[in-house]
Amino acid sequence: MSEVPDRRTPDREQIRPVKRRVEDQLIALPGVVGVDIGEKVSRGEPTGSESIVVHVNQKVDVSRLPADQLIPAEIDGIPTDVVEHRIRLQAHLVPFAGSPAAPTSGADTTDARRYRPLAGGASLGPFRPVPRGAPVVDGPPGEYLVAGTLGAFVTDRRTGRTLALTNFHVAAVDTGWRAGDLQLQPSRIDDGAMAGSPIGTVQRAVISDRVDGAAVLLAPGTQWYPGVIGIGPVKGRAVAQVGQTVRKRGRTTGLRHGTVSSVDFTVQIDFGGETGVRTLRDQVRVDRDPAEAEFSAGGDSGSVVVDDRGRVVGLLFAGEEDGSFGLANPIDAVLDELGVKLATPKSAVRRAARAARDARAARAARWDAALDAWAATVGTGPWATRTEPRISGWTGAGRGSTVGGPSGAAAAGGGSGSGRRVGAGAGAASTQPFTEPFTEPFTEPFTEPFTEPFTEPFTEAYLADPFTEPFTEPFTEPFTEPFTEPFARRFVAPDGRPRTDGAVTRAQLEQAFWAGYVTALGRGSRRG
Repeated sequence: MSEVPDRRTPDREQIRPVKRRVEDQLIALPGVVGVDIGEKVSRGEPTGSESIVVHVNQKVDVSRLPADQLIPAEIDGIPTDVVEHRIRLQAHLVPFAGSPAAPTSGADTTDARRYRPLAGGASLGPFRPVPRGAPVVDGPPGEYLVAGTLGAFVTDRRTGRTLALTNFHVAAVDTGWRAGDLQLQPSRIDDGAMAGSPIGTVQRAVISDRVDGAAVLLAPGTQWYPGVIGIGPVKGRAVAQVGQTVRKRGRTTGLRHGTVSSVDFTVQIDFGGETGVRTLRDQVRVDRDPAEAEFSAGGDSGSVVVDDRGRVVGLLFAGEEDGSFGLANPIDAVLDELGVKLATPKSAVRRAARAARDARAARAARWDAALDAWAATVGTGPWATRTEPRISGWTGAGRGSTVGGPSGAAAAGGGSGSGRRVGAGAGAASTQPFTEPFTEPFTEPFTEPFTEPFTEPFTEAYLADPFTEPFTEPFTEPFTEPFTEPFARRFVAPDGRPRTDGAVTRAQLEQAFWAGYVTALGRGSRRG
C-alpha cells in the first residue's frame, strides 16, 4: 500500500530555511524588490496557505518573460506568490537652495515643531545638503535637504553617553558623512531659520544586511525624555512577533497603528549615491490598521515601532509608497551593531545615581588637591606636618578633612577629629557650592505616560531638569582646573600687601581662601 503524500500546508518555520536558501536567486531577477513569507492570494482572495511571496515593481505577463526569469509556481513543494509593490526609503527630501518644502503624503499631520526636552517621534535631519538623484528622488538631480524622525534615545555601552537613535539614511545619508556632522531638531526642512535647532552630531552610523541605523551624540546640556510622543516612556526592547499589534510615531504621519505580518522580509532597495543598492534581510513588516489610511510615509524614517507594553521591536526605515505597510530593522540587531542600549526611565535614574556618586568622588579629589595647593602656597614645613605655630588655635587641613567643602559641613580638623564652623562667610559659601542636579530628578515626569495630542511645550513637570546631558561627566566642563589660578601664588592680605613671612591671622587666611574659591567658581561658570 503506497503512502499518501503529506499535503498539509507548511508553516512559517518550515518555509523559512527554504526561503533563505533561494532568496538571493529570486531577488537577482529583474524587477524583483523583495522576498517574504506570507499568505498566498489567488484571484484577489486569500487561500489560507503560507507561501514564499516575491515582490516585484511591476507584474509582467509570463508570455513576455524568458524562461530563466520566470518564478516557479512551487519551490521544494512550497507554493510561491507574486505581488506588485513599490518599496522606498521613508526619509523626506526637498531641493536645496531656498526651494519651498515639498508636500508629503499625510502632510496635514506633519509635525515640524521644536521639542525641548527632546522626545522620540520628533522631526530630525542633518544640517548639510546632500547630492541626490533618481530613484531616491522624483525630481531632478542636485543637492537636497533631508528630514526624518528621531526614534528614541540610547546609551553608549562603553561610555554611557546619551545618543538619539535614527536611520543611516536620515542622519548620515551617504558615504560622505563624517563623525561630527551637525543634526537639527526640527529638521532644516521644517525650520528654515534653524533657530535653536542644533541638538548634537552624528557619532556613528551603520548600514548592513540587517540594519540602517545611526546614533547622534547629544550636545552637553540638552534635555531629553526617554519616551515617544503620544506613546509614553520606553519600557525596553522585545523581539517582534507575527500577529502582534504595534504603534509608531513619525514626523510626517504622527501616531499610527499596525500589525506585524512578517519578520522574514528581505528587501532590495536603492540608497542612492555611492551607498547604492543594498539588500536587508529578515526585516519586520508592519501592515497598517484598516481604520487608518497609512502606517508610514516619507519623513517617518527613524521612528521606533513599539508594542502594547511600551517595548521597542523595530526601527522603521522603508515602506510601500501607498503607506499600506512599513519595514523596520529588528531592534536587537540595531542596538548590537551600533553598540548601544535603549534608554528607559529606570536606566536613566540608575545612570544619574552613578553619575552623582562619581561626581562626589571627583569633587572630593579636587577638593583634596585644592587644599594641598592652598597649603603649599601658604607655607611649607610646619603646614605640611599639620601644625602652624604662628596661628594660635589653628591646625592645618590635611587630606581627607574638609574646610568649607561642597557638603556644607565646613570644619577645621584637629587631632581629635572635632570640627568647627569656619565663620559666616565660609558657611554661606559652602552650603551649596556644587548643586546636585540628580537629587530626585525623575520622580514626577514618569507618573503618567504621554498622551496625544502632545502639543506646545512640555508641562511644568518636564521642565525641571528631567534629563540633562551629559550624565557621565556632569561636572567636568564647569570645574575643569577650577582652583589652578587663584592658588598659584601666595595669599594676599585684605589690605593688599603681600605677606611673605606666613604670619597671617586665621581670619585673613579664611577671607583669602574664600575669595579664591568664589573666583574659581565664577571662572568655571563662564566656561560652561
